[in-house]
Amino acid sequence: MMSPCESSPGSLLVGCLATGFSPAESVNFKWMDQRGNSLTNFIQYPTVGTGNKMLKVSHITINEAEWNQSKIICEAGHPSGNVTETFTTVKPQTPTLSLVLVTTLKSTSVMCVIEDFYPKKIDVQWKVNNTNSMSQLKLERKLNDTGHYTAYSFYEVSRENWDVNTQYTCEVTHRGKPFTTTAYFKAKFALTLKPPIQREIFLKNEVVLEAVVSGDIKDTVEKASVSCSVKEARIDVRPGTVKFSNDISQFIKKHNVTVDTKKWFDGEMVTCTTSDTNNNGDIEQKIRFHKGDEKKPSVTIYKPDSNVTDPVSLVCEVTSLKLGDVYIMWRVGKEPYREGTTSAPIHQKDSTSVLSILTMTKEEYNNIIICAVKHANMDNISAPLQASTSQSEPPEPETGFALDCNRDVLEEDEFRSLWSTATSFIFLFLFSLTYSAVLSFFKVIQILLNNVPN
Repeated sequence: MMSPCESSPGSLLVGCLATGFSPAESVNFKWMDQRGNSLTNFIQYPTVGTGNKMLKVSHITINEAEWNQSKIICEAGHPSGNVTETFTTVKPQTPTLSLVLVTTLKSTSVMCVIEDFYPKKIDVQWKVNNTNSMSQLKLERKLNDTGHYTAYSFYEVSRENWDVNTQYTCEVTHRGKPFTTTAYFKAKFALTLKPPIQREIFLKNEVVLEAVVSGDIKDTVEKASVSCSVKEARIDVRPGTVKFSNDISQFIKKHNVTVDTKKWFDGEMVTCTTSDTNNNGDIEQKIRFHKGDEKKPSVTIYKPDSNVTDPVSLVCEVTSLKLGDVYIMWRVGKEPYREGTTSAPIHQKDSTSVLSILTMTKEEYNNIIICAVKHANMDNISAPLQASTSQSEPPEPETGFALDCNRDVLEEDEFRSLWSTATSFIFLFLFSLTYSAVLSFFKVIQILLNNVPN
């Protein structure tokens, strides 16, 4: 089956190609609808080719009424047998339009997404603030599985328009009818405060937040400064370098904000501010540590049974009535702290839990593995709570309280020891009782024998 590059409005032109036959004029075409009714509005051309490379073509024009038929069948008749192919017709469909912002390292563009239309031919016109513009990049089309087309048209945004709120209009003409979509875009600029870097908390006992400035214009992000304070007292802010983030298609600049550890765990508010030079305004963000209840959380490690496979995963559960924020890291043997995959808080009826999952090799699993936790409701914030996979070695002095996930095994050993002792006492009791009974029996026999006459 073949379809043309373009079809006329109100009609659909499809073709049928037969090859690999002989003799030359031994093939004749027949067209039918899905009910088997013959369609006569078709043309077949003479056979072309040389030797055994024969080729013959037929095409048919389907009018508006025949579009209601979902299938068109082409049959090539030959003395050795007939061959059929089915062409599924695609009904004309109007496009759906959307405007999307696209930012790369080199440019910023507004993309007009034109979806699910048929037939293929469209014309695209852009307007900026209701004024026609000829600045259009390439128009791309692709055919999807349903037989409809999707197209993309790009309008590259100038710095002049990007600094202010601008109206963009994409006008599409399809089968003589106009379709329009409009949206407003301007340069994005934002400030985001991220929670502390866990590694800094555990290794240096420092609370270091990230204040991230992001935007579409590199110069604006580069020039933006960030100031932070706790209770109006300025705190240290160290800016980084500007990088392009593929995840958000924007330029970002990270600032490290160092907060006093005690003030952070006491839940005092940290406020950071930056200036948006494009819109002459300030952006303010706030963040604080949520302490939860006044109780120390419990820490438990769940490990696999005796059938350990490679790799091995351990789960550390931190639980409290109202847990609040918590920081979790792992230690394998004497190695530095490493991060696992930590879940969001899991709220239950009587408690809140956070899970951290650490995956390691079977060889690493043979070490003592520690899940270390930092939480506000601890006597010493610099000493994390711990749960360990072994009691064979005591925790290091600075690690504070340790929990043992092998308690069930120890309890079983204690139970076995108690049962062994009890069994010994029972055995001795039964032995004494039996010995006394046997001794009494022999004494009775001896008395009876002494009283029997010779």
